[in-house]
Amino acid sequence: MTGEPSDPHSIEEEDLEDFDSWTAQAALGSLIDETLSTPEVVRLLARESLRTEVVREELFANETLLAKIRTLQDQVMAQGDRGFRPRNRTVSAREVLWLLVAVLLGLGYLSLMSAAWEQLPVFHRIFAGLMVPCVLFATGALAVRKVTALREWINPDSMQFHEEQFGLGPRRSFAAREIILPEVRDVISAHRQLHFGTTLVFEQQYDLGEEDSSRIVPTAAAKRIRRVLERAGSGAVALGGQRGSGKTTAIRSMQRGLLHGSENPAPLVVVASAPATYDARDFVLHLHKLLCQAVLDRLRQVLGLGTGWRWWARRIRRGATDLVLSAALGWAIGGVLWNGKFTQFPAELWQTLAKVRFPDLLGPLWTNQPDGNRIALAVVAVLALRSAAKLLAAAADALLILLRRKSSEVPRALQAEARRQLLRIQYLLTYTTGWSGKLAVPAGGELGRTRTTQRAEQQLTHPEVVDEFRAFAQLTAEVLREEGITDRVVVAIDELDKIGEQDKAQQLVNDIKGIFGVPGCLYFVAVSDDAVLSFEQRGLAVRDAFDSAFSEVVRLESFTLDESRLWLAQRLPGVPEQFCYLAHCLSGGLPRDLRRTTIDMVDVTIEHYEPSLSTVTAILVCTDLGLKTSGFISQARGLTQTPELADLWPKLLRIPDTREASALAELAAELHEDATPDLADPVNRLRLHSSAFVLFCATVLDVFTDALTQSRLTPSLHELAVARRRLALDPHLAWATLTDFRKAHDLRLPSQA
Repeated sequence: MTGEPSDPHSIEEEDLEDFDSWTAQAALGSLIDETLSTPEVVRLLARESLRTEVVREELFANETLLAKIRTLQDQVMAQGDRGFRPRNRTVSAREVLWLLVAVLLGLGYLSLMSAAWEQLPVFHRIFAGLMVPCVLFATGALAVRKVTALREWINPDSMQFHEEQFGLGPRRSFAAREIILPEVRDVISAHRQLHFGTTLVFEQQYDLGEEDSSRIVPTAAAKRIRRVLERAGSGAVALGGQRGSGKTTAIRSMQRGLLHGSENPAPLVVVASAPATYDARDFVLHLHKLLCQAVLDRLRQVLGLGTGWRWWARRIRRGATDLVLSAALGWAIGGVLWNGKFTQFPAELWQTLAKVRFPDLLGPLWTNQPDGNRIALAVVAVLALRSAAKLLAAAADALLILLRRKSSEVPRALQAEARRQLLRIQYLLTYTTGWSGKLAVPAGGELGRTRTTQRAEQQLTHPEVVDEFRAFAQLTAEVLREEGITDRVVVAIDELDKIGEQDKAQQLVNDIKGIFGVPGCLYFVAVSDDAVLSFEQRGLAVRDAFDSAFSEVVRLESFTLDESRLWLAQRLPGVPEQFCYLAHCLSGGLPRDLRRTTIDMVDVTIEHYEPSLSTVTAILVCTDLGLKTSGFISQARGLTQTPELADLWPKLLRIPDTREASALAELAAELHEDATPDLADPVNRLRLHSSAFVLFCATVLDVFTDALTQSRLTPSLHELAVARRRLALDPHLAWATLTDFRKAHDLRLPSQA
């Protein structure tokens, strides 16, 4: 094609051999240019010193990105919203309005200049004459830019590309936000400036102490959750993964709308934590309460239903205060400049304005006034225009609120129902009715009778609670979707994996799965690895609660080496890559441990100015050795005293005092010397775990020294993170991984230490 891909308006007619390809490339070029000009991307490009052309060329070479645009165009076309206009189309009403505005601006300037020409001084006449071509050029450019028919008339030999010809219709903003922007971020991340060195320095730190960060690493699990939120209208999804893999972070990100992948409004997300000891009925009531509160909050935010008389009073008070201050400022400045008559300024200004007769505006207001009066008039005019604009904006807001209130009968009904349900959940309503009477008899006696009837609403049973929740959830989803507030409701149950016994976790899911399957409601439940394993074994003879409750499982894995580097680079800009590799290996890529390791690494800089890699590694490893040794000793104290345990005790006590890598490798060999493959023996299991961990620490100290140059930072270092993860699974496997790593990197084996 002869035209540049980034400029769809330059594509000629002879290039239209494949109209669909041309349209997709033109739409892609327009979206890329639009995204690259956003403030966020401009800041990212400036921070990484990356040229826009590099990102644009790489995005155009991405066939997958072009395929996504064509798929989106096909979807819009299938919905009858393609929006293609032929070349000889009629001018729209909006274009006519813009053309009228441009013409009025030009004619208005010429009319004012001709009316005041005789009264203008020579200098003002010269200035006004020089401004004529500028005004005509500006109005012409405005008309050409806004009216496509003018562009086609000016350049009839080229096919002009109207915005609607991109074939994206109302989904254009979605394509820019959810398709182009993530790819731009990925390209910038791939081309980010890498810093190398063995001194711990960084520019600043972001979100280290916050799990609810907007800086999300685009892992495979995060992308899949986005796809689930986009396609699934209902169902139950299990979030699997080991503790610390980011299940809570994923749920919180959904709640904040960071994983929302649709052009529709973000879903209404309700988050509840599963209790360690639970009653199924109380837990469903708790979910019902949280849903009611979330509905009330969303309606208050979106529809402004919480704007009562206090809100109006504050708005009127602020407006009145601003108006009084503007008037006082105008009087103060105008009174000083208006012939020095401060007290007479308002009266003389009113007399001057009373003399104005249209169309002779410039005579009494400007031409016949001294310079001081002109400045005073300009100040008063600016303040008056500002106050008028604020009054008009306030009136428009009030009108919109009133119109919104009139058109919000259905949301108001939902609001009333949510309040009623919330009150019903929180309190036990009691109604008392009765009658009494007495009859006086002679001799001072009285006869009386009292009758009282008390009606107390009985507590709902568990099936009734489930039915009430399902009915309200379905009503909420339908109303919010019909009103365009959101397209679905998401209920996320977190920390189910913290229930220690698998049977109890399955029982909780089995008791509450009656709330699943509500149309318009999507459920996410954080489950343990055992639950994921049982789901992956579905189809066998045995079916458990997890298999029958969940439609799919999204497993959150540990970070890869590149994901850990990106996570750390987002939070510590400018940090050397050597320290990114160190944090990844010490944490095993587990997001929670990566955060903790990074915080510990930053804390080292508080006590040591620009510490070296060896210093940071030694401090972190020493801290880790002390913590793990305490665990080993506590475990040993709970075992029966045997000769094998007596032989192991001195070696365990030597671990915290050993600092050198060679000494640790030797100690690891001593701990592993009498080990057997039998993991059923608690003493032997303790021996295997302790020896593998000590060997891991020795290997980290051997690798991460001040001699670790850029050329030695290879993907093979990821094996240390793999070994760290295997320490919690199988010490035999971890020991074998560490032995192979030491062989590959010419480090002495434990038996040779």
